[in-house]
Amino acid sequence: MGEILNILIASLLTTLSMPGYLYGGLVFFALIPLFFSLERKGPILTALSSFLYFFIFSFVNFHYLINTLTTGLPELFGRFGPTAGFFVYLLFCVLEALPFLLFGFLYGLWAERIKYRFLQPLFVASAYTLSEYLRGIGDLGFTGGRLSDALYNFTGILQLLSITGTLGLVFVIVVINYESYRLLKKSKANLLVMLSIFVIIISGDGIIERFIPKIIGDKPVVLAQTNVPQKVKYSYSSSEIVDYIKKQFSDTPEYMTIFPEAVFPGTDIRNSDVEKELLEIFSKRIIVVGFPTLDEDKAFNSAVIYSNGSFLDKYDKVKLFPFVEMLPYGSIFGSLSFLKGMYYFSPGTLKDIDIPGYGKIGFEICFESFFPNLSRKLARDVGAIVVITNDGWYNSRIPLQQHFVQSIFRAIETRRYVIQVSNTGISGVVDIFGKYTQLPYGTISRTMYISINTQETFYIKFGEYIVLVSLFIIILSGLTLKKKNTIFD
Repeated sequence: MGEILNILIASLLTTLSMPGYLYGGLVFFALIPLFFSLERKGPILTALSSFLYFFIFSFVNFHYLINTLTTGLPELFGRFGPTAGFFVYLLFCVLEALPFLLFGFLYGLWAERIKYRFLQPLFVASAYTLSEYLRGIGDLGFTGGRLSDALYNFTGILQLLSITGTLGLVFVIVVINYESYRLLKKSKANLLVMLSIFVIIISGDGIIERFIPKIIGDKPVVLAQTNVPQKVKYSYSSSEIVDYIKKQFSDTPEYMTIFPEAVFPGTDIRNSDVEKELLEIFSKRIIVVGFPTLDEDKAFNSAVIYSNGSFLDKYDKVKLFPFVEMLPYGSIFGSLSFLKGMYYFSPGTLKDIDIPGYGKIGFEICFESFFPNLSRKLARDVGAIVVITNDGWYNSRIPLQQHFVQSIFRAIETRRYVIQVSNTGISGVVDIFGKYTQLPYGTISRTMYISINTQETFYIKFGEYIVLVSLFIIILSGLTLKKKNTIFD
C-alpha cells in the first residue's frame, strides 16, 4: 500500500510542477517517491509501477482534455457521446504511459546492480530520457508533460536548451532527483543537504538570468487574437467572420498582421468574394490567416500569407493531430474514425517563406510547437518562427499556458524569435533567450517587435544527440553489472 502511495505522490508532485499548476521547482523532488516505490522489485513490477506513475500523471495533468472529448467535440460535430470521449481519453493516457514500461523494466533489471557509483544516476536518467524520447515519436507521438516543461520560468537554467534541447534538461532533472533519493535513503538527516542543493540551483538560475542580454526587436508585427468562442466560430458564415475581422482589426497599424489558425474553420476562401473583401481591408500590408485549403482531392490545414492584396504563399501543417485531423494506424484504430473533425487533412511539407521586409520566416500550426525537431529543421533556413493556433477548445487556462510555454523552449533551442497567435488562448512574442511578452487578458491586438537571427545553435546542428548519449550510457552500464543468477532474482 505504501508503494502505491509513493507512486501517487510522485504523479501528483510532477503534475503540480507543470505550467499552470503550482510551482515548477517541485520537479526537482517529484521523482523521489517513485524511486522509493521501485526499491527491491524485479523488472516486471518496476515496469508496471513506472507505467502507473506516468498514467496517473497524464490523467491528472491533461484532465482538461476530458471536457473537450466528452463535451466540446461531441457538441460541435455530434458524432459520438461522452462515454466514447472518456474512453478515448483513457486510451490517450495509456499510450502516453506505455514507453515508461521500458524505463521501469531497465530500472528493475540493472539500477541496483551497476558496479560504479557514478554510473548509477546517469543510467537512471538515460533510461528515463530514452522513454521520454520514444513517447514523442510516430503518428501518436506527443511531448507535452516533459519534466523540462516545469522550468519554463527558470530562464537562467533554460539557457542549456540551446545546447541540450529539452531532453537534455530532462536528463539533468532526473539525475538531481535520483541523487536526492540516494541522500534520503542513506539518512533522513540529509534532507538539509538536499534542500541546500535546491537553494544553490535556484540561486544559480537567478545569477545566470541577470547576465542575459536584453533584446529589443526592430521589426514590428501585429498580433491579431480573434477571441471567437468555438461554438460561435463554427456557426458563423465566412462573410460574418470577415465582417467581424473588419470591425476589430482594420484600424490596426499596417505592419505584418498575424491571425490564428482556422479563422475560417471549414471553408477554403481562396478565389471567393470573402477573400476579395479580406484583401481589400488589408490591401497595404502582409497578413497571415489560417483556414483549410482544398487542392484536388486533398485538404490541408494551412497558414495562408498575403502581401499587399495578393496571395504570396501558404504553409500546410505537417504534424497532424491524431484522430481529429488524421487517422493514425488505420488498421488498428479504424474504429475511432468518429473523432474526425471538419476534414481528414493531408500532411504538408516544412518550408520557409520569404516575407518582404522580414526575410525567411518559418510557420507552425497548433500543437506542432510541441515538437522540437520541427522547429530545429525550420531554424536552419529561417530567422524567426510564427506559430498560429486555435486553443478555443479549452475552458481552463492550464492547457493555454502549457501550449504557450512550448514557444519559450523553441525560442531558446533555436535562438529564434517565436511569435504565437492564438484564438481565445495566449498570444505573445518570445525573444531568443526565452523572455516573453504576452497580450494582456482581454486584449485582441497589439504591435510587438521581433528581430531576425540566423546563427545556428549547437542544438540546431546536432539535434537530439542526448538520445545517443543515453543509449551509450545504458550499454556501458550493462557492461559493468554485478553478477546475478536470473533477471527475476
